[in-house]
Parts: sequence; structure tokens; C-alpha cells
Amino acid sequence: ATGFRGDVVAVAKRDLKVGEMLDGEGGYTVWGKLVPAQRSLGLGGLPIGLAHRMALRRPVARGQIVTWEDVAIDQQDSAVAFRREMEQVFQTLN
Repeated sequence: ATGFRGDVVAVAKRDLKVGEMLDGEGGYTVWGKLVPAQRSLGLGGLPIGLAHRMALRRPVARGQIVTWEDVAIDQQDSAVAFRREMEQVFQTLN
């Protein structure tokens, strides 16, 4: 298979409050869930690999997928910029 087929998005381990800092894989705030890439793109799911040191802009309920809209994004972060560019490319291909 080629292309973007699956994605691992961040899911809240517990109810998270505005201002809390995500601590990524193995931390206390989120866990990773494999979802189809189209679902991730449609929801704006935050990749678990980027869910480090991002502050929440709005509350996220336990079990809810964390989205780009839920977090304060460092636009200068090259990994974030690359991921967002990749998402745009795959949105136009599907």
C-alpha cells in the first residue's frame, strides 16, 4: 500500500483542563489511538508524536481525540510545519 492510510492520534486519558500541558507518549495526559488517516484528517486529530509540551486552549473530555484546535501550536516548530504541510497534500489527493 502507498499513501497515508493510518494515523496515531492523541486521546485524553482523563478530563483535561484549559492550560494543561500535554506530555505525550507514556505520560499522564494522552495515549495514542490508531485511526484511518481520512478520519484523522477530517477531525483535525493531533498526532501523538507531536503531543509534547502543547498547552490546551480548551477542555478535552476523557476518551476524546485531541485536535489541532484544542492546543496552542508553536508555528515555528519545524515538525509541526512539516506535518501540517503533509496533511494539506493528502487532503488534496483524496
